Amino acid sequence: MDYSRGARWEEVGKYFGTYGRSLDDKRRLQIPSRLGKFAPGATLFALQGFDGALAVYDEEGFEKKLSELEGRDFLDQDARDYVRITAASVEPLQVDSHGRVQLPTELARRLGIGSEVAIIGALDHFEIWDQKAYEDYLARKAPGFEELAERVHRDGRP
Repeated sequence: MDYSRGARWEEVGKYFGTYGRSLDDKRRLQIPSRLGKFAPGATLFALQGFDGALAVYDEEGFEKKLSELEGRDFLDQDARDYVRITAASVEPLQVDSHGRVQLPTELARRLGIGSEVAIIGALDHFEIWDQKAYEDYLARKAPGFEELAERVHRDGRP
């Protein structure tokens, strides 16, 4: 698909970009329209992500995530721990008539997500970060981006 010709990102089926948002006093978050138009009543799935992020999947992406989890060898201790922690953290989020979701209080607290957040596209899902934590992450990781890209490609990772 030619992204330069104005294709809307929700039509591509992937999540891109970075968006700053504030939670309201009920911990509701307005989903950026560029991430997609979710129908009122649609269900998204939030779960513990990596590096302090809350990972959010649409239904199709969540089904793929479940398949990945189910494919893990439960006899392997690391796989078992990963499946348990991930599955236990899953929270369904209902999209309201204004395109908002209410963040799960306990999971957001555990991940240190405050009222100012960064929403970032991560291709098959999007992530919700505490704004300060995301800025700190970028300050640590962005300067080494070129070396990181070289290592990833040199190691033959797809």
